[in-house]
Amino acid sequence: MTDLGNKEVLSKNIKKYMEINNLSRMAVADATGISYTTLTDWINCTYYPHIDKIELLANFFGCKKSDLIEDVIWDNNTRLADMKKDVVRVPLLGKVPAGMPLEMVANQYTIDYEEIPSEWLNGGKEYFALRLTGDSMEPKYSDGDVVVFLKTHDIISLSGKDCCVRINNSDATFKRVTIKENGILLSPLNLENSSGFLPQLFTWEQVEKEPIEIIGVAKKLVKYL
Repeated sequence: MTDLGNKEVLSKNIKKYMEINNLSRMAVADATGISYTTLTDWINCTYYPHIDKIELLANFFGCKKSDLIEDVIWDNNTRLADMKKDVVRVPLLGKVPAGMPLEMVANQYTIDYEEIPSEWLNGGKEYFALRLTGDSMEPKYSDGDVVVFLKTHDIISLSGKDCCVRINNSDATFKRVTIKENGILLSPLNLENSSGFLPQLFTWEQVEKEPIEIIGVAKKLVKYL
């Protein structure tokens, strides 16, 4: 039995996850695409979100939907310890430009870690994390943020997704991918103020010859203010 629809329970749990992750309302709003006003309404118990928005928040916080909608008795010691059992660490390998394609700064060794829910590894899935540099994916992604990527080489199913793309076996960039009939379009989100990077179409011939390779799709964003 869940407390689905209980505004007070949801508000309490959202505020607790924000506290645990040291996040402001604005940081959560920017990272999830939920408006600041809407998030404030949920926290103030004015409105209750649709289930898809609860799932969006759960994915962002790295928890289960039930962790947001059920009346949990929070204990700063035992509860946090229990949460850690359900997460695994993935390696932060270096940096990727959210701007002009540049050689990806990936160190040979792990320089840090980010946490993801252990259930994300089901089916043998693999993840890695990179820190962003540049402004072309603002406002959703900012310079200095960390993105956790799901490793993938599947191109066709990723249309509309934000991906780490490797070009010519060395250069890499972080862009939104759109699959076209005549090739792959890489686009920044910040079309007005990005550092000179405009949407770029690579034909299927270029994809094959350069090559153009999608190496990861964004799964989790960690905002660093």
